[in-house]
Amino acid sequence: MLRGLACAALLALLAACASSPTLERQRVGCALDYSGRISVVEQGAHPYNLYGSFDLHLEGDSGSLELGSPLGQMLARASWSVDSASVSNGHEQRGFDSFEDMTEATLGLRLPRAALQDWVRGRPAARWSSRALDQGGFEQLGWEVRVQRKDGHPHVLRLSRGQGEDSERLSLVIDHAELPRPDCDRPGSAP
Repeated sequence: MLRGLACAALLALLAACASSPTLERQRVGCALDYSGRISVVEQGAHPYNLYGSFDLHLEGDSGSLELGSPLGQMLARASWSVDSASVSNGHEQRGFDSFEDMTEATLGLRLPRAALQDWVRGRPAARWSSRALDQGGFEQLGWEVRVQRKDGHPHVLRLSRGQGEDSERLSLVIDHAELPRPDCDRPGSAP
């Protein structure tokens, strides 16, 4: 119940942002900005589905994510750094000790912040071992990551873990991207 409310709040906040002009941010050459559609599907003891829009901003080890409902209503805005994370629904804010704790509480998925920074760029994170998957993609930290590219850049990102009745999936369809400069090789690299 708490996760559903937090997620609905997160989606409500993001939807409002999706229907209004993109949040003004100080654009830095090494920042990555994606917007598009998101879905989260969980099977098992507590099945859960979430569909909506998203606006993702990554810069170094920090970032923000805004979620919106399919009808354009803002649900939530999350932000994080290396040592903290928070979610706001426009009325109240909830803090977390880590990005992983925040994503588990709001989306039901415990996503690894440090690896996700690379995964959304369509590559495995360098600090952990990975293995290539048949039919493309890679497996890392227990997650299968598959990327479809358009014009050489990620267009669809699918993360999945588990199988059958006990599985989790996160899908991002990237409709708009503001990509880092070509000399920004790793998250947080200096110009």
